[in-house]
This record gives sequence, C-alpha cells and structure tokens, in this order.
Amino acid sequence: MSTQDWYLFGHLLGVFFLLAATGLTTGAAIAAGRATAANTVVTLLDLQLRSERFVTSIGAILTIVFGSLLVDEAGHSFGDAWISTAYTLIILGLALDHGFYLRKVKAARELAVSLGNGPVTVELRDRVNDDRARLAGIALVLLWVVFLWLMIAKPGA
Repeated sequence: MSTQDWYLFGHLLGVFFLLAATGLTTGAAIAAGRATAANTVVTLLDLQLRSERFVTSIGAILTIVFGSLLVDEAGHSFGDAWISTAYTLIILGLALDHGFYLRKVKAARELAVSLGNGPVTVELRDRVNDDRARLAGIALVLLWVVFLWLMIAKPGA
C-alpha cells in the first residue's frame, strides 16, 4: 500500500467513527425519549455521553489528522472550497456537539439520576425531549451528512 492509501484508510476510519457515533447517539436519544423508567434514561444518556465524548472525538482526530495529510499527498490544496468547507463543518459540528448538545444531555442525566429507580417524571421527559437539544441533534446529523457528501463527491471532481 502506498502512503496515500494509508492516509485514506485512516481518514475513512475516522469518518466511520463519526458516523457510528451519530447513529448510536441518535438511537439512544430516541430510546431515552420513550423510556418509562428513570434508570433506563440514565443508561441511555450515559451511552450518548460516552459515544459523543469518545467515539466522536476519536473520529474527529483521525479524520482531521489523516485528512490533512491526505490533502497534500493527493495533490489537493487547503484553499480548495470543498476542503475549507469540510474543516469548517467539522469545527462547527464539534462546537455544537461538545459545547451545547452534551450539556443538555448531562443536565437531563443528572435529573434522571436523582429519580433513582422511579418512573420518568414530566420534568425529566421535558428535558430529554428538549426542543433546542433535538434541533441541535438534527443539525449535527445533517452536518455530518453534508460532511460525508463532501468526502465522497468532491475529491474525484
């Protein structure tokens, strides 16, 4: 395998981690919104937090490092619009994810922990189904889809 192939492999592995975290977090968020026991909500929100903190972070690091190495190796320029857009999207995505979304998840988790093994209260249901957090989650999914499209469509264009 050539150096470019190794860089591409590392980059694609990072993108896979990002997409895996997105799917895992989305599924856990939907399940948490439907759960009836507070301890189930805690487990699902823990899954979201770990997925976003670890899997997304690993994916972002791999994607950025190997993508940056791949730009030069593949003969592209950091000034290319699709590359600049990809960097912008990943920075925005990580800021929205770690700076806003995970705070909402953590706050809902703290409330769920305080309820112990009891049922989900109206207050917890409202926190888990928070409209702003849901919009942030949808924005993150759309952002990663556009990011993925850039990685698939633009390098060969």
